This record gives sequence, structure tokens and C-alpha cells, in this order.
Amino acid sequence: MAQHSASPQKLREQADGLGVEAAQLAPKSAFVSELYTAQAMPLVKYLTARFRNSEEAKEIAQEAWLRFYRLPEPETLQNAKAFLFQTASNLAIDRARRASVEQRYLEQEAGDLGRDESPTVEQAMQGREELALIEDALHKLPLKCRQAFVMHRVSGLSYPRIAEALGVSTSMVEKYIIQALKHFRNILNQG
Repeated sequence: MAQHSASPQKLREQADGLGVEAAQLAPKSAFVSELYTAQAMPLVKYLTARFRNSEEAKEIAQEAWLRFYRLPEPETLQNAKAFLFQTASNLAIDRARRASVEQRYLEQEAGDLGRDESPTVEQAMQGREELALIEDALHKLPLKCRQAFVMHRVSGLSYPRIAEALGVSTSMVEKYIIQALKHFRNILNQG
């Protein structure tokens, strides 16, 4: 079977890094391994069918498995499968909302820049000045905020991949990106 999200071993390693006690892992590991074997592929298929993007479906499934694994006693849930699928669905909806907010922001920014295809000399000079301001502003951002912004906007990485690389939560990456965008907007409005 192809890997569709984090394996139980990978989840254990990530949980270890989050301070989950070894005594908690034995019964949890067996339960999660069994559920993973039965539900890894169906979860990714469900997310792909619902949200139409297999790469994002895999990322969301991985995050859902990790959240499920972080539960103190997932084996005590009445319907673990339903809990897992609902968690994944909620994560997907949150991601879609973030993307929508970001898209609206980008559209607003594009509207603010104007639609003229051939800039005048003054516009080109203003553009260079704004670029210099943004470059300077980028270097004034806190390190992780700057890294998250560059990883997302320049490298095109998703929030979960950035979170993994920086060792922070996905919501923290979202906060970093918003912080950077606000910072740039403030700098441009001042300049």
C-alpha cells in the first residue's frame, strides 16, 4: 500500500518530539496502527473527493493523524473513525478558509497596484522604491516570520510543510504570514 499520510511510526516519532510519555504510547500505538491500516487510504480518498486536491488531501490527512495520535487516550473514543474523519474535514475547511482570505488579500493588493500593463517612468521608479522598502522590511521581520513568508511566497510551500520545517504549528505559520503581510502593508502605506 502506498503511503498516504504519516505512518504510525512517524506519528510516534513526532509525538515523542512533543513530549508524549513512552508509557502512553504502547496501547495507543497498537490502536492507532490498527486504525491506520484500516483507514489511511479511505481518509485520503475522502479528502481528495471532497476537496479535489490529492496533495493537499495527503497533507491534511497527515495532520489529522498527528492530532489523533496526540489525543491522550484515542482508544477510548466511541467512534474513532468518525472522530478522525471529522478532524480531517475541519482541518480541510480551515485550510480552505485561509486560502480564501489570502486570495482576497492578494486580489485587493493587485487592485491597489492598478491594471496598467505598461508602467510610466514614474510608476517604474515608484515600483523600485517600493521593492527596496519591501526588501528592507523583509529583513526587519523576526527570523521565523521571515522564513515562513519566504518559504510560502518564494518557494511555494504549503503551511503544513513550513510548519514542519520550522518546528511550529500550522496556525503559527498562518500567523507569521499574516504578520508579514501586515508589516509590508504598513511599510508601503508609510513610504
